[in-house]
Amino acid sequence: MTAAVPDRRRDLALGLLLVLGLGASVAMAQVLDARRLALRAAVEDEAPYLAPETAQRLALGFGGLAADWYWLAALQYIGRKIQAQAQTGRPELQPTVELDRIKALNPQVLARQFEMITTLDPRFVGVYEFAAVVLPAVDPQAAVALLEKGIRANPEQWYLHQQLAYIHWQRGEYLAAADAFRRGARMTTARWMEHMAERLERRGDDPQVARAMYARMYEQAQDDQVKQWALKRLMELQSLQDRQVIRGVLSRHVAEHGRCPGAWAEVDAPLRAAGLEVHAKGAPLDPSGAPYLLVLSALGCDVTLHPASTVPRG
Repeated sequence: MTAAVPDRRRDLALGLLLVLGLGASVAMAQVLDARRLALRAAVEDEAPYLAPETAQRLALGFGGLAADWYWLAALQYIGRKIQAQAQTGRPELQPTVELDRIKALNPQVLARQFEMITTLDPRFVGVYEFAAVVLPAVDPQAAVALLEKGIRANPEQWYLHQQLAYIHWQRGEYLAAADAFRRGARMTTARWMEHMAERLERRGDDPQVARAMYARMYEQAQDDQVKQWALKRLMELQSLQDRQVIRGVLSRHVAEHGRCPGAWAEVDAPLRAAGLEVHAKGAPLDPSGAPYLLVLSALGCDVTLHPASTVPRG
Protein backbone atom coordinates (compact mmCIF):
# COMPACT_ATOMS: atom_id res chain seq x y z
CA MET A 1 0.00 0.00 0.00
CA THR A 2 2.82 2.44 0.78
CA ALA A 3 4.34 2.03 -2.72
CA ALA A 4 1.08 3.01 -4.33
CA VAL A 5 1.04 6.44 -2.67
CA PRO A 6 4.15 7.81 -4.45
CA ASP A 7 2.82 6.40 -7.73
CA ARG A 8 -0.47 8.26 -7.30
CA ARG A 9 1.38 11.44 -6.39
CA ARG A 10 3.54 11.08 -9.46
CA ASP A 11 0.50 10.55 -11.71
CA LEU A 12 -1.22 13.57 -10.19
CA ALA A 13 1.88 15.69 -10.71
CA LEU A 14 2.19 14.61 -14.35
CA GLY A 15 -1.49 15.28 -14.93
CA LEU A 16 -1.21 18.73 -13.38
CA LEU A 17 1.85 19.48 -15.51
CA LEU A 18 -0.02 18.47 -18.67
CA VAL A 19 -3.02 20.64 -17.80
CA LEU A 20 -0.78 23.62 -17.02
CA GLY A 21 1.16 23.08 -20.23
CA LEU A 22 -1.96 22.98 -22.36
CA GLY A 23 -3.31 26.05 -20.64
CA ALA A 24 -0.03 27.85 -21.19
CA SER A 25 0.00 26.94 -24.88
CA VAL A 26 -3.51 28.31 -25.35
CA ALA A 27 -2.61 31.47 -23.49
CA MET A 28 0.57 31.74 -25.54
CA ALA A 29 -1.41 31.57 -28.79
CA GLN A 30 -3.70 34.33 -27.54
CA VAL A 31 -0.75 36.51 -26.56
CA LEU A 32 1.06 35.90 -29.84
CA ASP A 33 -1.83 37.28 -31.85
CA ALA A 34 -3.37 39.83 -29.53
CA ARG A 35 -2.16 42.62 -31.75
CA ARG A 36 -3.28 40.79 -34.85
CA LEU A 37 -6.82 40.52 -33.49
CA ALA A 38 -6.79 44.19 -32.60
CA LEU A 39 -5.70 45.17 -36.09
CA ARG A 40 -7.93 42.73 -37.99
CA ALA A 41 -10.53 45.40 -38.70
CA ALA A 42 -7.88 47.84 -39.94
CA VAL A 43 -5.75 45.63 -42.18
CA GLU A 44 -6.53 42.67 -44.39
CA ASP A 45 -3.14 40.94 -44.49
CA GLU A 46 -1.81 39.90 -41.12
CA ALA A 47 1.63 38.40 -40.62
CA PRO A 48 2.51 36.77 -37.28
CA TYR A 49 3.58 39.50 -34.89
CA LEU A 50 6.43 37.73 -33.09
CA ALA A 51 9.60 36.34 -34.62
CA PRO A 52 9.40 32.54 -35.09
CA GLU A 53 12.28 31.95 -32.66
CA THR A 54 10.55 34.03 -29.99
CA ALA A 55 7.30 32.13 -30.50
CA GLN A 56 9.22 28.87 -30.20
CA ARG A 57 10.56 29.90 -26.79
CA LEU A 58 7.11 30.97 -25.62
CA ALA A 59 5.57 27.67 -26.73
CA LEU A 60 6.99 25.99 -23.59
CA GLY A 61 7.49 22.68 -25.34
CA PHE A 62 4.10 22.74 -27.07
CA GLY A 63 5.39 23.92 -30.44
CA GLY A 64 3.36 21.32 -32.32
CA LEU A 65 0.10 22.62 -30.90
CA ALA A 66 1.04 26.23 -31.66
CA ALA A 67 2.10 25.20 -35.20
CA ASP A 68 -1.32 23.66 -35.77
CA TRP A 69 -2.94 26.91 -34.69
CA TYR A 70 -0.85 28.95 -37.12
CA TRP A 71 -1.46 26.39 -39.86
CA LEU A 72 -5.19 26.93 -39.53
CA ALA A 73 -4.61 30.69 -39.64
CA ALA A 74 -2.56 30.32 -42.84
CA LEU A 75 -5.25 28.20 -44.49
CA GLN A 76 -7.88 30.78 -43.54
CA TYR A 77 -5.76 33.55 -45.05
CA ILE A 78 -5.31 31.62 -48.30
CA GLY A 79 -9.00 30.71 -48.32
CA ARG A 80 -10.00 34.36 -48.08
CA LYS A 81 -7.82 35.20 -51.07
CA ILE A 82 -9.24 32.32 -53.11
CA GLN A 83 -12.78 33.41 -52.30
CA ALA A 84 -12.07 37.04 -53.16
CA GLN A 85 -10.45 36.07 -56.48
CA ALA A 86 -13.30 33.74 -57.44
CA GLN A 87 -15.83 36.52 -56.87
CA THR A 88 -14.05 38.80 -59.36
CA GLY A 89 -14.73 36.44 -62.29
CA ARG A 90 -17.88 36.01 -64.34
CA PRO A 91 -20.55 34.57 -62.01
CA GLU A 92 -21.89 32.16 -64.62
CA LEU A 93 -18.47 30.52 -65.01
CA GLN A 94 -18.06 29.84 -61.28
CA PRO A 95 -14.27 29.75 -61.63
CA THR A 96 -12.17 27.50 -59.45
CA VAL A 97 -8.98 29.17 -58.26
CA GLU A 98 -5.98 26.84 -58.35
CA LEU A 99 -3.48 26.77 -55.48
CA ASP A 100 -0.57 27.94 -57.63
CA ARG A 101 -2.55 30.77 -59.26
CA ILE A 102 -3.86 32.72 -56.30
CA LYS A 103 -3.56 36.45 -56.90
CA ALA A 104 -3.07 39.17 -54.28
CA LEU A 105 -1.29 36.92 -51.79
CA ASN A 106 1.06 39.06 -49.74
CA PRO A 107 4.46 37.33 -50.04
CA GLN A 108 5.66 38.70 -46.71
CA VAL A 109 2.57 37.41 -44.92
CA LEU A 110 2.59 33.99 -46.56
CA ALA A 111 6.33 33.37 -46.21
CA ARG A 112 6.25 34.54 -42.58
CA GLN A 113 3.35 32.22 -41.78
CA PHE A 114 5.11 29.19 -43.24
CA GLU A 115 8.36 30.15 -41.50
CA MET A 116 6.52 30.44 -38.19
CA ILE A 117 4.85 27.04 -38.56
CA THR A 118 8.00 25.18 -39.57
CA THR A 119 10.04 26.78 -36.78
CA LEU A 120 7.49 25.74 -34.17
CA ASP A 121 7.27 22.24 -35.69
CA PRO A 122 10.11 21.53 -38.16
CA ARG A 123 8.76 18.03 -38.84
CA PHE A 124 5.36 19.23 -40.03
CA VAL A 125 6.12 17.89 -43.52
CA GLY A 126 2.68 18.65 -44.94
CA VAL A 127 3.44 22.38 -44.69
CA TYR A 128 6.52 22.07 -46.90
CA GLU A 129 4.54 20.12 -49.49
CA PHE A 130 1.72 22.67 -49.51
CA ALA A 131 4.12 25.62 -49.57
CA ALA A 132 5.95 24.17 -52.59
CA VAL A 133 2.75 24.68 -54.58
CA VAL A 134 1.43 27.96 -53.17
CA LEU A 135 4.51 30.01 -52.26
CA PRO A 136 6.53 30.03 -55.56
CA ALA A 137 3.92 32.20 -57.28
CA VAL A 138 4.60 35.08 -54.89
CA ASP A 139 8.11 34.44 -53.52
CA PRO A 140 10.11 31.69 -55.26
CA GLN A 141 13.28 32.38 -53.27
CA ALA A 142 11.38 31.94 -50.00
CA ALA A 143 9.88 28.73 -51.39
CA VAL A 144 13.31 27.28 -52.18
CA ALA A 145 14.66 28.30 -48.77
CA LEU A 146 11.68 26.74 -46.99
CA LEU A 147 12.04 23.42 -48.82
CA GLU A 148 15.78 23.32 -48.11
CA LYS A 149 14.92 23.93 -44.46
CA GLY A 150 12.42 21.07 -44.55
CA ILE A 151 14.97 18.72 -46.11
CA ARG A 152 17.49 19.53 -43.39
CA ALA A 153 14.91 18.99 -40.65
CA ASN A 154 13.55 15.79 -42.21
CA PRO A 155 16.47 14.02 -43.89
CA GLU A 156 14.49 10.76 -44.14
CA GLN A 157 11.67 12.37 -46.17
CA TRP A 158 13.19 11.87 -49.62
CA TYR A 159 10.08 13.04 -51.47
CA LEU A 160 10.66 16.62 -50.25
CA HIS A 161 13.43 16.72 -52.86
CA GLN A 162 10.71 16.22 -55.47
CA GLN A 163 8.87 19.29 -54.16
CA LEU A 164 12.09 21.29 -54.37
CA ALA A 165 12.67 20.01 -57.92
CA TYR A 166 9.18 21.16 -58.86
CA ILE A 167 9.90 24.72 -57.70
CA HIS A 168 13.11 24.89 -59.76
CA TRP A 169 11.42 23.27 -62.80
CA GLN A 170 8.55 25.74 -62.69
CA ARG A 171 11.09 28.59 -62.81
CA GLY A 172 12.86 27.06 -65.81
CA GLU A 173 15.89 26.08 -63.70
CA TYR A 174 16.09 22.60 -65.17
CA LEU A 175 19.62 21.74 -64.02
CA ALA A 176 18.80 22.76 -60.43
CA ALA A 177 15.63 20.64 -60.65
CA ALA A 178 17.67 17.68 -61.91
CA ASP A 179 20.11 18.12 -59.03
CA ALA A 180 17.23 18.09 -56.52
CA PHE A 181 15.93 14.85 -58.00
CA ARG A 182 19.39 13.28 -57.84
CA ARG A 183 19.77 14.28 -54.19
CA GLY A 184 16.50 12.54 -53.48
CA ALA A 185 17.43 9.53 -55.61
CA ARG A 186 20.39 8.87 -53.33
CA MET A 187 17.97 8.38 -50.42
CA THR A 188 15.59 5.89 -52.02
CA THR A 189 15.45 2.89 -54.30
CA ALA A 190 12.81 4.64 -56.46
CA ARG A 191 14.64 4.79 -59.77
CA TRP A 192 12.14 7.21 -61.28
CA MET A 193 13.84 10.13 -59.51
CA GLU A 194 17.08 9.45 -61.38
CA HIS A 195 15.11 9.09 -64.62
CA MET A 196 13.41 12.45 -63.99
CA ALA A 197 16.82 14.06 -63.49
CA GLU A 198 18.00 12.67 -66.82
CA ARG A 199 14.88 13.88 -68.65
CA LEU A 200 15.20 17.37 -67.15
CA GLU A 201 18.81 17.58 -68.30
CA ARG A 202 17.87 16.55 -71.84
CA ARG A 203 14.83 18.82 -72.25
CA GLY A 204 13.17 20.32 -69.24
CA ASP A 205 10.44 22.06 -71.26
CA ASP A 206 9.18 18.84 -72.85
CA PRO A 207 5.38 18.53 -72.28
CA GLN A 208 5.94 14.90 -71.33
CA VAL A 209 8.23 16.04 -68.53
CA ALA A 210 5.42 18.25 -67.26
CA ARG A 211 3.04 15.30 -67.36
CA ALA A 212 5.51 13.11 -65.48
CA MET A 213 6.15 15.87 -62.92
CA TYR A 214 2.49 16.29 -62.01
CA ALA A 215 1.84 12.54 -62.12
CA ARG A 216 4.60 11.89 -59.58
CA MET A 217 3.41 14.75 -57.38
CA TYR A 218 -0.09 13.28 -57.46
CA GLU A 219 1.22 9.83 -56.52
CA GLN A 220 3.46 11.04 -53.70
CA ALA A 221 1.30 13.83 -52.25
CA GLN A 222 0.35 13.41 -48.60
CA ASP A 223 -1.78 16.56 -48.51
CA ASP A 224 -5.21 16.08 -50.10
CA GLN A 225 -5.29 19.61 -51.48
CA VAL A 226 -1.94 19.11 -53.20
CA LYS A 227 -3.12 15.77 -54.60
CA GLN A 228 -6.25 17.36 -56.08
CA TRP A 229 -4.20 20.24 -57.46
CA ALA A 230 -1.83 17.83 -59.22
CA LEU A 231 -4.81 15.95 -60.67
CA LYS A 232 -6.20 19.23 -62.04
CA ARG A 233 -2.85 19.99 -63.65
CA LEU A 234 -2.89 16.59 -65.37
CA MET A 235 -6.42 17.31 -66.60
CA GLU A 236 -5.28 20.67 -67.95
CA LEU A 237 -2.37 19.11 -69.85
CA GLN A 238 -4.66 16.47 -71.34
CA SER A 239 -7.21 19.12 -72.35
CA LEU A 240 -4.56 21.22 -74.05
CA GLN A 241 -3.52 18.17 -76.04
CA ASP A 242 -7.18 17.37 -76.85
CA ARG A 243 -7.83 20.87 -78.15
CA GLN A 244 -4.74 20.76 -80.32
CA VAL A 245 -6.02 17.55 -81.91
CA ILE A 246 -9.54 19.00 -82.32
CA ARG A 247 -8.19 22.12 -84.02
CA GLY A 248 -6.37 19.87 -86.46
CA VAL A 249 -9.64 18.06 -87.24
CA LEU A 250 -11.43 21.40 -87.74
CA SER A 251 -8.67 22.70 -90.03
CA ARG A 252 -8.85 19.62 -92.22
CA HIS A 253 -12.62 19.92 -92.42
CA VAL A 254 -12.33 23.56 -93.55
CA ALA A 255 -9.69 22.60 -96.13
CA GLU A 256 -11.90 19.83 -97.55
CA HIS A 257 -15.29 21.57 -97.44
CA GLY A 258 -14.42 25.25 -97.57
CA ARG A 259 -16.34 25.99 -94.36
CA CYS A 260 -16.49 25.23 -90.66
CA PRO A 261 -18.66 22.34 -89.47
CA GLY A 262 -22.06 23.54 -88.29
CA ALA A 263 -22.07 21.00 -85.43
CA TRP A 264 -19.81 18.40 -83.87
CA ALA A 265 -21.76 15.63 -85.61
CA GLU A 266 -20.16 16.64 -88.92
CA VAL A 267 -16.71 15.70 -87.63
CA ASP A 268 -17.73 12.78 -85.42
CA ALA A 269 -15.78 10.16 -87.36
CA PRO A 270 -12.43 12.00 -87.49
CA LEU A 271 -12.73 12.93 -83.81
CA ARG A 272 -13.20 9.30 -82.84
CA ALA A 273 -10.43 8.25 -85.21
CA ALA A 274 -8.10 10.67 -83.42
CA GLY A 275 -8.71 8.79 -80.17
CA LEU A 276 -10.92 11.39 -78.50
CA GLU A 277 -13.77 10.41 -76.23
CA VAL A 278 -16.98 11.54 -77.92
CA HIS A 279 -20.45 11.90 -76.42
CA ALA A 280 -23.34 10.05 -78.00
CA LYS A 281 -24.60 13.38 -79.34
CA GLY A 282 -21.30 13.99 -81.10
CA ALA A 283 -19.46 16.44 -78.82
CA PRO A 284 -15.93 15.50 -77.76
CA LEU A 285 -15.52 15.30 -73.98
CA ASP A 286 -12.83 16.95 -71.89
CA PRO A 287 -11.02 15.16 -69.01
CA SER A 288 -13.68 16.31 -66.52
CA GLY A 289 -16.43 14.74 -68.63
CA ALA A 290 -17.87 18.06 -69.86
CA PRO A 291 -18.41 18.56 -73.62
CA TYR A 292 -16.08 20.86 -75.51
CA LEU A 293 -17.81 23.82 -77.14
CA LEU A 294 -17.58 24.42 -80.87
CA VAL A 295 -16.97 28.13 -81.44
CA LEU A 296 -18.16 29.52 -84.77
CA SER A 297 -17.43 33.11 -85.82
CA ALA A 298 -16.64 35.23 -88.84
CA LEU A 299 -12.98 34.47 -88.24
CA GLY A 300 -13.47 30.71 -88.43
CA CYS A 301 -14.00 27.86 -86.00
CA ASP A 302 -12.33 26.92 -82.74
CA VAL A 303 -12.87 24.85 -79.60
CA THR A 304 -13.12 25.96 -75.99
CA LEU A 305 -14.07 24.62 -72.56
CA HIS A 306 -17.68 24.36 -71.46
CA PRO A 307 -18.69 26.65 -68.54
CA ALA A 308 -19.44 23.52 -66.49
CA SER A 309 -15.97 22.08 -67.06
CA THR A 310 -13.68 21.72 -64.03
CA VAL A 311 -10.53 21.74 -66.17
CA PRO A 312 -8.35 24.71 -65.13
CA ARG A 313 -8.52 27.63 -67.54
CA GLY A 314 -5.04 29.03 -67.00
